[in-house]
Amino acid sequence: MILKTRLFGEVEVKDEEVIHFTKPILGFDDCKQYLLVENESIFPTFWLQSINKPNLAFPVVSPFSVDENYSINLQNLDLNDINLKNLDEALVLTLMVVPQSLSSIRTNLRAPIIYNPEKKIAKQLILYDEKYPIHFYVLDDANN
Repeated sequence: MILKTRLFGEVEVKDEEVIHFTKPILGFDDCKQYLLVENESIFPTFWLQSINKPNLAFPVVSPFSVDENYSINLQNLDLNDINLKNLDEALVLTLMVVPQSLSSIRTNLRAPIIYNPEKKIAKQLILYDEKYPIHFYVLDDANN
């Protein structure tokens, strides 16, 4: 299928590339299918491009790359939802906000996306542990 996107133009999507979310990303109830796009010309290099709404794409980042002490513990239910035996098999991503002011680039460390790249299944978790902020400023020393 050809997807006409706002950021990437026309993108060919193969069925085996589509990521299926077991539950939608918070606030986007009608979007449960995405494509992980790598594009070095647009910061950051990875985007979750919605298949359901081609004008919607989220910049994403590994939380481990912005906070070297980041760690999460998953319940068996969360792992089972995306057909994983342990977190080491997953790709963990967080949604980013990239405003005009680069000093305000932030990511939500409290709502990671856990992605099983082999099965193409993902889900967003809400961590109730308040040690991670909803607004983690990527280029700001104020987080430390």
